[in-house]
Amino acid sequence: MLPRGLSRHFFLAWGLGMVLAAGATSGCTDRFAEINTDPTKTGAASADMLFARALKYGALYDNDQQVGEHLHANMWVQYFANSTPGFVTDRYESNDQWATTFWNDFYSGYGMDLQEAIRQVQGKPADVNKLSQARIWRVFLFQRMTDYWGDVPYFSAFQGATDQLRPSYDDQRAIYADFLRELKAAATALDDAQTSAYGPADLLYANPAVAFPTPTVAAANQRWRHFANSLRLRVALRLSKADPYLAELHVREALAAGVMESNEESAIMRNTGGSIRINQNPLAVVLGFGDSRVSATLIDYLSRYHDPRLLIFADPVSATNSARVGLPNGLSTVELTQRQYNPANFSKGGARYRSITNDQNLLTYAEVCFLRAEACLRGWDVGSAQRWYETGVREALALAGISEPNVATSYLQEPEVRFVASTGLQQIMTQKWLSLFGHNGFEAYSEYRRTGFPVLRPIAGLGETNGQVPRRLRYPQSEQRLNAAAYQAAISRQGPDLMTTRVWWDK
Repeated sequence: MLPRGLSRHFFLAWGLGMVLAAGATSGCTDRFAEINTDPTKTGAASADMLFARALKYGALYDNDQQVGEHLHANMWVQYFANSTPGFVTDRYESNDQWATTFWNDFYSGYGMDLQEAIRQVQGKPADVNKLSQARIWRVFLFQRMTDYWGDVPYFSAFQGATDQLRPSYDDQRAIYADFLRELKAAATALDDAQTSAYGPADLLYANPAVAFPTPTVAAANQRWRHFANSLRLRVALRLSKADPYLAELHVREALAAGVMESNEESAIMRNTGGSIRINQNPLAVVLGFGDSRVSATLIDYLSRYHDPRLLIFADPVSATNSARVGLPNGLSTVELTQRQYNPANFSKGGARYRSITNDQNLLTYAEVCFLRAEACLRGWDVGSAQRWYETGVREALALAGISEPNVATSYLQEPEVRFVASTGLQQIMTQKWLSLFGHNGFEAYSEYRRTGFPVLRPIAGLGETNGQVPRRLRYPQSEQRLNAAAYQAAISRQGPDLMTTRVWWDK
């Protein structure tokens, strides 16, 4: 069963072409053929167009946001609760069609586009900046995939050779080790002396519609360096239990190399508004379907903490009822047809998140602050865990539109928010969870599995996991038919293809 509103992806070459043409000296009519060429046919697409598409679709369109993030990670970390009887993932049951769509759209869509962009610039010293930025984005995209499934095709993915039509699945340990190598190497290789760059095709940091003034090559490179090192910090801390020695090594190296230092360096897919729109907030489209409500777990935390984001994360129940009321997760088909669970009695996601103009936060300075707070707590960063925690809270509030210093100061004195070293990890992870709401359910889901925080509401005896939060997605059933040998090798190494099987770093 497909969710309501689900549609096939179409790459709007004209729209993106207009974005790429922004700031160009020649008229757009001079590039009519290029702009109106279908860039999904990679033989006709430039590296710039392919990279721009990989950025845009990698940040997720509503299609992949719904079946990839919203109906899995957003439900499993209890940001939202399902309100539609026919949807099963909130009850810890798998849906092969949804998981397959997300898998295929990456491996046969924007992931392949990115690899083709890499092929076009590889081996060309003048294009080292293009290559390096594409390598960084490749790690960002692949981390989501391996964190969802565990062992996945990585080294042999997108090779195109006849013997690679059925690529092997790589061990997650090896994938993560390569992530760390790639991020270090790509950040180091960025060369300010080379003038070749993606320019307007860099929708994160250099497009004229999102960067004022348009940055120089050196300025854009610096933001990509800090993005790479911040992503390396995220990747390294994921290994805090699986390989603490490797984790500490790369945490220290990433920090020494330089991570994000302000929100201006955050990796955000911005909505530019107007007639040219790089981003249309995909969550807004998904929430517009009306298939979910804000989770009771989230409302409980926000209420207990007297969190000022309560009024932003959730809308009033109705025009006549100003209360914010969350829907419990895991309701059965029968329960969802009962009057007491009528969706009209529960809060929708806040207006900010239902607006197509809202930006998509991919990796922010606020998250870096929480990562540094944890690193300090582990003794892997010099400084104060409390300082980075409190800075993270302030930055997270600002991202939600709350920038008044006195509001943040008051919030940080709340009994369950005030930092206490003995409960520091739980507080850091809970505030990180709150900061990721509406933007990055993938990361919140991974961090919950790694640390066990925040504490979520139990759902007794439910679905395929007997009420336990799923530890991974099941592989697409099509892989069992079309790539059987690789599939069997993966499960013999990783464990049964079940939602209860832990990925390698999930100790």
